[in-house]
Amino acid sequence: MENALTDLIQTENRATISRITCGWKKPELSLEVVWRYWRDVHSPGIARRQGVWEYRHFQYDPVKNNVFAPVKGVSYDCPSDQQLMWQSDVRYENDAALAKFGTDPNPAVLKELLGDIEIIVDKSTTYKVLGDKAWTFADSSGDAGPQGPVKRPTYSIFFRQRGDEAAFRAVVKGIAQRWAKTAGVVRVRMSLFEVPDMEAERKAGYPVKTHPQEMQYQALIDLSVDSEAVAHGLLSDADGVDYAAHISTIHAYPVKVIYTSVRQGLPTIVGLRGYPAYDAMMSLKADNQRDLGLLTWMYGPIVQTGPVA
Repeated sequence: MENALTDLIQTENRATISRITCGWKKPELSLEVVWRYWRDVHSPGIARRQGVWEYRHFQYDPVKNNVFAPVKGVSYDCPSDQQLMWQSDVRYENDAALAKFGTDPNPAVLKELLGDIEIIVDKSTTYKVLGDKAWTFADSSGDAGPQGPVKRPTYSIFFRQRGDEAAFRAVVKGIAQRWAKTAGVVRVRMSLFEVPDMEAERKAGYPVKTHPQEMQYQALIDLSVDSEAVAHGLLSDADGVDYAAHISTIHAYPVKVIYTSVRQGLPTIVGLRGYPAYDAMMSLKADNQRDLGLLTWMYGPIVQTGPVA
């Protein structure tokens, strides 16, 4: 089991580039419908693009301001009309893979695929993460491709910087490393964001709907714990760190569900067929629907050696 868990972390850390997109819907739309659309309509299109190593999509409950003990000078509160509703994390092994992603599909088809953004998104910011600035320090979940409702308290912890970038990043990395060694912590993945490059996004064909600079974040830690009590003990003034000197804001978004559409460079069943089909197949143990020949006939060469989850 230990080797399997080590492989899980090593496999995830093979990605040297991540593009993490965070946003919220247009106000007139139903959130439930938008979530379903992103999961079952938009994500299968992304899962078919070349160059993707992993692709996970997270859906959030409102920010919870008592996940951690209070820290002097750091705000946990977030106005309801500024809270994120989802996060999509698309990861690539290297620059060549990202370049391949940028050429697939052809521009005419890509325009239609990215038309989803105009349909559902009010505000959205894409953060690029490079090299070991995106790093999984711990994962004892045993689940390399989570699908559906989370099995334990899980949070996306977003940070806003105060002061020097290098010092801020060092503090966030220190937090992630300490959490990874804490009893009861199941998963810790850190992402230290580059400043969003709107011109690069525009050249790639993405509609630019970014958040104002003051609402942007500079870091993220994916956190899963055995209990809420474990989480509450992870941060406090007693840690001996002057958090307020480097961090202005920490927003803890409880994760409702996670969907993995690509893993190890291959589309999953969720990435091919959407979550409702996956859920029905798992409920009935329909292994025949995972047959490589059947899936290749249905979806073509994108299946390659078969879905991995």
